[in-house]
Amino acid sequence: MPIFAARNLNGVRMEIPHRGTTANSSDGPLLVNTTQAEPVNSWRMGKGFSFCSNFSAIVYHPYVVLAILFYCLQACANPLAPTGGPRDETPPAVVDEDSSPNFQTNFEKQRIELTFDEWVQVSEIFQQVVVSPPLDNQLDISLRKRTVRVDFADDEVLKENVTYTINFGEAVKDLTERNPAENLRFVFSTGDFLDSLTFSGTIIDAQTAEPKEDIRVMLYENLSDTVVRTERPFYFAKTDKLGKFTIENVKEGTFRAFALEDGDLNYLFNQANEAIGFPDTLVQINGDTSSDLTIRLFTETQPYRIQDVDSTIYGLLKVQFSEPIDAARLDLSYDTLEQQVIYEYDKDTLKVWYDQVGRQNWSLYIRQDTLVSDTVRVRPGDRAPYMEETVFKVLGGGTSKRFKPSEPISLNFNQPIGSVDTSLFFLYEDTLRTRVQPELSFDTLANKQLQMDYPWREGMIYALEILPGAITDMYGLNNQDSIVKDYQANLLKNYGNLNLTLTGFDSTAQYIMELLGRSDALVSRWIVSGSERYQRSITNLSAAKYTIRIITDVNRNGRWDTGEYDTQRQPEPIYSRPIEEVRANWDVEASVLLGEKLPEPEPNANRQGSQNTNQGNRRGSRGRN
Repeated sequence: MPIFAARNLNGVRMEIPHRGTTANSSDGPLLVNTTQAEPVNSWRMGKGFSFCSNFSAIVYHPYVVLAILFYCLQACANPLAPTGGPRDETPPAVVDEDSSPNFQTNFEKQRIELTFDEWVQVSEIFQQVVVSPPLDNQLDISLRKRTVRVDFADDEVLKENVTYTINFGEAVKDLTERNPAENLRFVFSTGDFLDSLTFSGTIIDAQTAEPKEDIRVMLYENLSDTVVRTERPFYFAKTDKLGKFTIENVKEGTFRAFALEDGDLNYLFNQANEAIGFPDTLVQINGDTSSDLTIRLFTETQPYRIQDVDSTIYGLLKVQFSEPIDAARLDLSYDTLEQQVIYEYDKDTLKVWYDQVGRQNWSLYIRQDTLVSDTVRVRPGDRAPYMEETVFKVLGGGTSKRFKPSEPISLNFNQPIGSVDTSLFFLYEDTLRTRVQPELSFDTLANKQLQMDYPWREGMIYALEILPGAITDMYGLNNQDSIVKDYQANLLKNYGNLNLTLTGFDSTAQYIMELLGRSDALVSRWIVSGSERYQRSITNLSAAKYTIRIITDVNRNGRWDTGEYDTQRQPEPIYSRPIEEVRANWDVEASVLLGEKLPEPEPNANRQGSQNTNQGNRRGSRGRN
């Protein structure tokens, strides 16, 4: 039978069978009659096409053949979904008597056909269709009328005595409303029986505890540590929106389990930035065990890579890295030329403020994990133009501000502060303008914030006057204009107090405690150890909802550390839970048991139930007069 081949506008190859007759004469017309041909839609790993099933033409020239094919590809359509009427919410179902038998044993390589009870379409094959254990070659999946055809590659060799599962995911959908076929799987065994054990669990984010979708969970018969980098798994499944996975039809045995956010879809952990997870031990699967494993997904520590270096401005070197900077991971040093140097960490950029005499070059050494990783050469420009053009000034507009009386007042400047002349610094209390002496300090990171602390009186008005020349930056520049601002301390009744009781701790471990506010902003942080129970009061909190986050600081370095596969180190555990909302002029008593799982809220709770819940939340709270 002659075959006409062409490509549609998407570049997908189409083969059109011809059942008509052909003329042998090169001068005469070529008669094409395909009225007997049946419509065939064919996909190969996620790409699709369609073409007309009925057309006839007399072709006098090869170019005319191409023109006719092109026209048909563009003008013809697949069967269309009917319009009007109620929404179709019924998914397509397999017609068993017209399909290849599912759950076969002693299976030999052959075409698999699944016929549905309605017109269907196939899409996203590469993303949706997974075979476990994986095949060496891709399946060829096509669609003929209502039948999905699955063909193995010619050189594919199926393993002996193995149960295979083809999971179609949501690749097959109906034409009307694109409802996916539910739990569409084809299972067969090349041996005398089907393996029937299961392995299930949940994948969550190690930092947020949120479920992770589309994560490959893999089982290996080879128990070597390196197998996740060198071999494809024997079994695998993907997680759903709730982070749940189930690997079915598993044989009895011992396996290595591994979870992978497979960036390049090759079933191998071969990219350092791929998120991974693994249980602490090998997995035993037999008829007497059940699994409900939770695996925490994490990304290993990535080395900082310098993306850009900017030294165009005298006195400021900017080094941009590939990701946000953790200052604790960097060890910085430089050639000493009696220059003054201050470091500032701004997201993914290290700012090195410096001032020196002369224009001699020097080097900045950036070390990670005690190893010299990068050297940045600093070539200072001319200092004189910089001093002439730069203005040292306070940041932030406005001359009036309310503040929390339990916290210092702060002023931010555009460059590091060098010194303050207190004789030109005036702070007045009340409308009587009684001068008071606040305690002045700089922030510990970049000396760009001036903090004023004083036993502020709630509701009191304060006036700040900083005369020209009072504040000098590290280069010798000072404020040219007066800084005048008015402040008023808020009333303490506008804030609430939180009294925490924390239990369930290991007295031999160290924990990092964090109180988070809106958008997970850090409100308070402290470290505890040596006890199984802790109490802490946090006063003058703004009315809001808060979350307590507890990090088990396994290595006692004062920060959260991710995991590492090669050393089989798990990420440090994080426990988070919301606490009762803090309201103005209320004391909230909150008890937190480390590791306790709170009950899920009922999605369809009625109004009365919500009222009862709110009343229950108030039991640990009391108002203040």
